[in-house]
Amino acid sequence: MKLPQITVLLLFFVAVGVTPAATQKPVRVDAVVDWPNNKIYLNAVLEVTGARLGSSNAELRRELRNELLKKLSVVTEKLVSNLAEGEGAGDVLINADLAEYWAQLKVSTYQLAENRASATLDIPLRGKGSLLAHLPLAFNSESASDRTRADASNYDQRPGMAEYDSTDLEPLLYTGLVIDARHLPFEPTLDAGIYTSSGRQIYGAAFLNRATAVRRGVAGFVSDETSADARRRAGKRPLKVSALDAARFKGNALVISDEDAARLTAHSGSRDNLRRARVVVLVPADKLRSRY
Repeated sequence: MKLPQITVLLLFFVAVGVTPAATQKPVRVDAVVDWPNNKIYLNAVLEVTGARLGSSNAELRRELRNELLKKLSVVTEKLVSNLAEGEGAGDVLINADLAEYWAQLKVSTYQLAENRASATLDIPLRGKGSLLAHLPLAFNSESASDRTRADASNYDQRPGMAEYDSTDLEPLLYTGLVIDARHLPFEPTLDAGIYTSSGRQIYGAAFLNRATAVRRGVAGFVSDETSADARRRAGKRPLKVSALDAARFKGNALVISDEDAARLTAHSGSRDNLRRARVVVLVPADKLRSRY
């Protein structure tokens, strides 16, 4: 029987010798998910008064770390809730076995001054030792050869779709994809799925091998397509499209037109660039940093 996520976390904290301080002023913990920088920044502050005056630095540091990990679990559950399809976020987190990952995390900074102790914890969203590397996403669930054959059959030359260069009727090679979702209630996510208006998925974590997804992230999020980050990720000649909808899976996936999808997947090189995670999503500037 699977235990609720909060129970699992509490058991973990007890197992490592971390227990909440009784009858103390609560520790204040703030968290920010910084999507452009692919980091979760957490900061905890506690007042060293009352019974805490007799605490050692090690005890104060341990209490702060405990609260940072609790906040991190809340943020992680929120991020995973946008990924869970057909099961609860708690089930996904338990399946991820994050307790071992939590145990390896160390506070980034610790400071004690004027009866106030503070600590920070910085968690990478992608890359080695990142949160993404420990989540059970469906990476590469379909072989590249199967996808290539499917793309070729579905998007063989189709008249009237405007997917070919008008001069030589050859499909265009796009270096990446830029999707404008600034007009939609879309939130940055660890797995930005892309669907056609007819319901066919053409991109997401399942279309990337694990190494690529973990190293680069499934998509980049910016507010301006002319930014250096957007150009670096999507290349010099990306296909630029406007998203039609963001209603699937609690708003974490985007829908583009069948015509735009046909243009993007007509060239094998464009499909290869998708497999390199060369996807950028434009979102409003105020959504680039999520506060918890």
